Amino acid sequence: MVGVDPFDAYKDSPAARKEAHVDRLAARSAAFLSDIHANDAALTAVLAELAADPPDVVVLNGDITWGTYPTETVDLIEELRDLVDRVVLIRGNGDRALLDLHSGDREPSGPRDPWMVARHTSRDVDVLSGVVFQVEVDIAEVGVVRACHGSPRADIELITPGTPLDRLAAATADIDADVLLTGHVHVQFHRPVDGLRIRHSMNPGSVGIPYAVDRPGAYWLRIDGARPDPFDFRRTDYDLETYLGRMLATDDPRADVIAEYLRKPPTRDEMIAHAEQLVFSD
Repeated sequence: MVGVDPFDAYKDSPAARKEAHVDRLAARSAAFLSDIHANDAALTAVLAELAADPPDVVVLNGDITWGTYPTETVDLIEELRDLVDRVVLIRGNGDRALLDLHSGDREPSGPRDPWMVARHTSRDVDVLSGVVFQVEVDIAEVGVVRACHGSPRADIELITPGTPLDRLAAATADIDADVLLTGHVHVQFHRPVDGLRIRHSMNPGSVGIPYAVDRPGAYWLRIDGARPDPFDFRRTDYDLETYLGRMLATDDPRADVIAEYLRKPPTRDEMIAHAEQLVFSD
């Protein structure tokens, strides 16, 4: 039907559950790490870079521990909190799934769901319970960055460089920010935007399972208004084959699938076409 917003089917779903108030933090610099998916080797490598030049704020932009090594990832989050003044955990659809499965508010839908619950300790769940739907970071000389996993409407909305302007307008209609920073699609991009309140739509890429890349590594973003180009898209090397050997030796039911994504990631065009066909995906 013409004029029907696809979000209408999700506006009352758990994916759209959010806080009434969005916190706004002031910073000179910030790092955004999305879609870690419990890849502890990739996160360890990124933390070494952050330790050498700590930003004021680090935002973990969703899908933090839904992967093979959640406890090890939470250990690294605790290390990160010793490095920087403020660490914010954003709720991704994977994080929401884990919390809802753990509480019994969601029924398992496959063999990895109970495996994932068992793989998280009570400490891990406690840490993950601190996630928020979104946050704003007011970065000096840059402006306000609204960070969320999917979109400001739902943690499962797929925002890409090819998202039509009318859908981007609908997704950002209620926000007063200069930059929309999203995750979920695992594709690093920066899209200047004309005609909307936001001036940039961007994705830091994925630390744990990056798509649309020609070199393995952990992909993320640092924003620093003191630099000539404030948007510093990063790729951090780590030993992928050693990590895959460890992961494939576990009993993770999806280890082989993840290994295939890491060795042969989907292309940029494939991901944009797939995401824009789905629009929303859990």
